[in-house]
Amino acid sequence: MVNRARAIGRAPRLAYQADPLRRSVRMLGRKWTLLLLRDLAFLHLTRFNQLLKNNPGLTPRVLSRRLREMQAEKLIARTGTGRGVTYSVTARGADAVYILLAFLRYGMKHYPPGPERR
Repeated sequence: MVNRARAIGRAPRLAYQADPLRRSVRMLGRKWTLLLLRDLAFLHLTRFNQLLKNNPGLTPRVLSRRLREMQAEKLIARTGTGRGVTYSVTARGADAVYILLAFLRYGMKHYPPGPERR
């Protein structure tokens, strides 16, 4: 039997739970996640306080939670103990950097540097 979606030229529908776009957006779309990934990948900020200072409005509690979530998703790795803790981008996190590059390219085209418009 021919798949009906293919027969009429449309892509097959994915179940909500199996949709890779939804799953990706669920993680990467959380507030601060892409900015923290940017800081780690492009700016090479590796310490908690560096990440906190570079993101005005981000609280220590939210930063701690977001870093734990990013670790659980294997986007970043945590090394060290106590005051010697550092964070780094994993191979999986490096794959997400391409999304940041697309955002950067879009922003440079449509929102060039200069006074911010509201």
